[in-house]
Order: sequence, then structure tokens, then C-alpha cells
Amino acid sequence: MRKSIIAMTAVLVGAFSAQAHDNGLMVAVQFPDGNQPMIDGSDADWAMIPVDVYGIQNDRLNSLDGFAEAAGIEELDASSLNIRHLAGWNESSNNLYMTSRVYDDIHVIRRQDPGKFFWDDSWEIDVNALHEARDQHNAGETATSFSYKFAFPPVEGTFEWLRPNKTLPWLTSGSQWFTVDYSFEGEEYGESTYTYEVSIQPISSMPKNSEATEAEVNIHNLTEGETIHVGFIVNEVDGGEGEGDNRIGQWGTQVEGCCHADMDLLIAPLDPAIAWPEGGSTAVEAASWGMIKAQF
Repeated sequence: MRKSIIAMTAVLVGAFSAQAHDNGLMVAVQFPDGNQPMIDGSDADWAMIPVDVYGIQNDRLNSLDGFAEAAGIEELDASSLNIRHLAGWNESSNNLYMTSRVYDDIHVIRRQDPGKFFWDDSWEIDVNALHEARDQHNAGETATSFSYKFAFPPVEGTFEWLRPNKTLPWLTSGSQWFTVDYSFEGEEYGESTYTYEVSIQPISSMPKNSEATEAEVNIHNLTEGETIHVGFIVNEVDGGEGEGDNRIGQWGTQVEGCCHADMDLLIAPLDPAIAWPEGGSTAVEAASWGMIKAQF
């Protein structure tokens, strides 16, 4: 019986993995208990996951909102911007996990208004756990699709923005609802590779107002085999003096338009082909949350 279950699981993962070359689908690897990634800005505990099966890279990203076209950029050039996204989940924690590695020939953080995160190089994750059509997202007084937006290093302690609920003091990094961290190799404000990592407790719905409480949140229970909606966006900024919108590219998994969870994410079964390390996660929390706090 065990061999049959493993064989069926492998076939299912393989079938969805084959579809993953279509921009419309991404596969979330299932982390076994004890192997969930530590959110420390290192993707070492993702190293055993085959990128060709689970990853999204430059060739599956789309130019959004016309920034690249306006700058005369026809497609992503890996010598100036090279992106890799991975997603995962764990049943016990009921968390989604996302990580991105972004090589950029110049990492720009120059915004003079700390709240204008999109004027700098930044990373955005969108989650619609109910798998709704775009026109149903956040309809009426109910929030059902959530955007988590980050620009590192922080400016005046500011690095995170959420939509549509922007000012909830309990919906911040390090809470039950999400935790984010980052690291970089190379020059902090120059040629570098930034690694972003986040864990998210998926929300089905909550009130769409600034008085919403945690007690009013409906948590989405991730279920093996289901499909939810997600989105990844990388904002690319080269030049500028810290004023105005200096984006030369906004590269995302959406087919068109910014800031929506449109891509299908399969909540996959355990993949028997992945050799998970014994004894749990391999990541070492070197800088972790302290790296972010040090920028305040």
C-alpha cells in the first residue's frame, strides 16, 4: 500500500509540474514537519527543491503596467535582473512560504518618502486563498485578497505595506499572520543578489476597514490538492534621485495589470523525490530579524 501511495503522489506532482511551464500554474512544495523553512532571509533550507519543477524564473514573468516598454525594454535581461521564485506550504503550521532571489546590477533604495516603497526596488506577494476571479477580490466591505509589499533595506524603519487593510497594528511582520526577512550578497546599494523570504498564515476573509480585529479574521485552512491564487511582483528601479516613480520595470506572474493574485498555486502533496535533511531545517539564523531591526 505504501508503494502505491508514493507512486500516486509522484504521478500527481509530475502531472502538475508538467503544467507549471504554463504561466497560469505554480506548484507549492509541501514541507514535511520539521523541515519548514526558517524565515531568516536565507534560502538554504530550500536548496533541495528542484527549481525546474517548482520554480518560476525570468522566462515566465511578464512586464506589467508598461514601465519596461516605456524604458525601451522588450524582455528581462539576466545580466541586469535575474529572478527566481519558489513557494511552499506545511500542513501543521498552515503557513504558506515564499522566497525569491533577485540579482540586480544596481539595487536602488533612494526614496525620500518612506511610504513610497514602489519608488525603490521592492518585492510584492499577493494571496487570494479563495481562488476568486479578479473582479471578486475585496468586493464590498470584505477583504479577500491580500498584498504584502516590502522594500529593503528599510528607510526610517519603514519596509512593509499591506493592502487593502493598511493600518492594523496587529497585522505586521513577526505576528501570527506573517513574518518576512531578507539578506543580500554583494553591494547593499549596488550590484547584488537579494534573497527575500516570507511565511504567511492565509486569510479567507476579514472586514475591509481600519478597525478590523484579529477575532474577525477567517483563516483559510490549506488543503492538499486544492488551488489558491497568488502573485509575485518585483519592482525594478534604476536611477532617480529618490523623488517620483522611477520604475523601469515591474515584473510579475500576472498576465497583465499590477498587484493581483491571479496565478494558480497548487497546494501539492509530499514529493517523495525530494531528499529532505534529517533532523529538520538546515538554515542557520545568522542575521534574521535583527538585520531588519538594525536598519531602524
